[in-house]
Amino acid sequence: MAGTRNRVMKYLLVTGLKLSLVGTALLAIYLIYLDSSLTERFQQNRYQAPALIYGRSLQLEPGLPLTLAQVELELQQLQYRKVSQVNDSGQYAKGSQRLHIYRRPFDFPNGPAMAEAVQIDFDANGIQSMSRLPANLPLESFELEPPFIGRIAAASGEDRLLVGLEVVPNLLIETLLMIEDQDFYHHAGVSLTSIGRAALANLAAMRTVQGGSTLTQQLVKNLYLTREQTLWRKANEALMALIIDYRFSKNEILETYLNEVYFGQDRGSAIHGVGLASRFYFGKQVQELDEAEIALLIAIIKGPSYYDPRRYPERAQQRRDMVLQLMFGQNLITRATYESAVEQPLVYGESGRLVADNVPHYLELVRHELAQTMLPTDWQQQGLRIFTYLDPVAQRAAEQALQSQLSRVSDDPDLQGAVVVADANHYGITAVVGDRNPRRVGFNRAVAAFRPVGSLIKPFVYVNALSGDTPYELASIIEDTPITLANGADQRWSPENFDKKFKGNIMLYDAFIESRNVPAVRLGMSTGVDRLVDTLQAAGVDSPIPAYPSLTLGAVPLAPVTVSEIFVTLANYGRQQPLRTIAAVTNHAGLALYRRGQQQPKQAFSEIAAQQVVYGLRGVVNEGTGRALAARFGKDRLAGKSGTTNDYRDSWFVAFDARQVVTVWVGRDDNKPVQLTGSSGALPVVGEVFANTSIQPLSMQLPEALTMQNYHRDLGVLIPLDCAEGRLLPGLTRAVPERQTCAGTVREEKWWERWF
Repeated sequence: MAGTRNRVMKYLLVTGLKLSLVGTALLAIYLIYLDSSLTERFQQNRYQAPALIYGRSLQLEPGLPLTLAQVELELQQLQYRKVSQVNDSGQYAKGSQRLHIYRRPFDFPNGPAMAEAVQIDFDANGIQSMSRLPANLPLESFELEPPFIGRIAAASGEDRLLVGLEVVPNLLIETLLMIEDQDFYHHAGVSLTSIGRAALANLAAMRTVQGGSTLTQQLVKNLYLTREQTLWRKANEALMALIIDYRFSKNEILETYLNEVYFGQDRGSAIHGVGLASRFYFGKQVQELDEAEIALLIAIIKGPSYYDPRRYPERAQQRRDMVLQLMFGQNLITRATYESAVEQPLVYGESGRLVADNVPHYLELVRHELAQTMLPTDWQQQGLRIFTYLDPVAQRAAEQALQSQLSRVSDDPDLQGAVVVADANHYGITAVVGDRNPRRVGFNRAVAAFRPVGSLIKPFVYVNALSGDTPYELASIIEDTPITLANGADQRWSPENFDKKFKGNIMLYDAFIESRNVPAVRLGMSTGVDRLVDTLQAAGVDSPIPAYPSLTLGAVPLAPVTVSEIFVTLANYGRQQPLRTIAAVTNHAGLALYRRGQQQPKQAFSEIAAQQVVYGLRGVVNEGTGRALAARFGKDRLAGKSGTTNDYRDSWFVAFDARQVVTVWVGRDDNKPVQLTGSSGALPVVGEVFANTSIQPLSMQLPEALTMQNYHRDLGVLIPLDCAEGRLLPGLTRAVPERQTCAGTVREEKWWERWF
């Protein structure tokens, strides 16, 4: 009996030993596998980061025609808090003609900028002076951080702004470790002390009230494991935590946790990491957080949905105040700080979104352009920060103008429109609206609506006519008489004017500002339709252009964004560069990945011709089809051109000042007539855009090659400047012929003049 028992015990012992050896071997193999795969994944693919998109940063300088109200609106868009006394970054105070601003720190594309306090004084003309505080030193330039306008989420659908451990406040780190893992710097990834403490607490409560997971275990669970509650998952979590802790430093693990921890939802995207959570809840960078804000972030970690400060403010405040109490109890903050912090509101603002108003039509262009930009293939590991030209003031003005004016000019519910605003000085697109509902995602008419442009083509006809290698100038007399042309195979074309009348001989300038069709056709045929095609392509058109005579009256479909590009070329007197939305790209750490080149624009057509055409476009606004703009804003401030297509199917208007070009199209998607001309449909939208953005008047100065000269109204020849019968127009600088009379004829010499 004893022998049998001994044999059984020996068998069990040997079998157990063998199983232990097999188990140990299998565990060792599994650990080796985990070590190799987990280490590589942790090093290279910890998380995916989105592309965060910013608008333009507002550059302030003395002399700029910006009002105090406009700068204050910019501060409100950036979620600056208005206070009576400025003490911290992200705050501003307002006087009658003065702003005191404490700018936040920000990593601009050209490098980081520290927080800075400035004083800005205004007068009736705009910014009068600026000074740096507290020293009150004169300041020539000051840049506000750009507004956050959207993001391109990573494939994981998670949003985060990667931050380095060096920018995270020490108080945040100390509070996090106090609440979540007091032994973080002393355990090996798994804390038996924490597990035992949690087990006792749960046993006493007869339910789960406390967890024993370390920060490393939480990180492993968030990165690599599901949330199922099984022993195998918990064991796997512990093994992976041990490996991560062995292979990587505590600071690497902590930084990864701070960038990974979940903080809630912004619409369909998950907010991860303290960097983006700081912006989401407080509109701040993480390094700006105060004690109450740090306590709230740490409080949210326990349950982002349950402690959402906007949906459940009472329970969120209770949890925050408990964290503040613990911070005070551990001497992380003083009593005065604690008492002040518990009185502070949870969050400022009620939007609960990173972006209050999305701009889907603009972001569509950004995505398209980003796809054409040479960037690292693994950019989602580092994240992107995309700096665009979007101007929130211009964008808001364009949206409001299209919505308000479409309903005013017509009661047709199917009337649609598009607006493109461009910065002509930097060849950047500053606003895009592709639908009368600016939030509607789908057909973006600013990019995809190719519609005939009508009379918008005429300035480029006149550019060719005034280029210097032709006999024409603004004062030339041209024919406004019937004409019939071959327009393609077996087609005859007899263009008519808008008023169905002909004026006979007419000065080229008058034909231009009155937008008469037949003179434009005659000029276009005289200089050549093929040349007009070349001019349009050089100005920025990259789609096919039919070389028929009807092209001279705009029988070519173009998208509003393309129309904007060719008029930017015209506004820059023939200097062409493609319009872009993206100015620069960095990763989340601020390393530059792309910066738009500073190459010189190419000269698409004659600068002298463009100068004369721009003068004519000023005449269109001063006294032609765009005179409603002059009546509203004053003469010689804007230049512009209307466009109307056959049967009133399309209404166009383009106008520009010294800074921006505004392009508007109005029509129906089904191409039915809308019974609106360019002046009655699109022009009111243009006017509203300029009414809500600051106009920088056009320069009145002519280049040296051009001077204001006196021309006979009927003959178009030079006459003396003191002739009242003449008309002053810019022309190539030359002397008036001797003995030229005010009647436009040469006076016959007297006998003594011939003698001497």
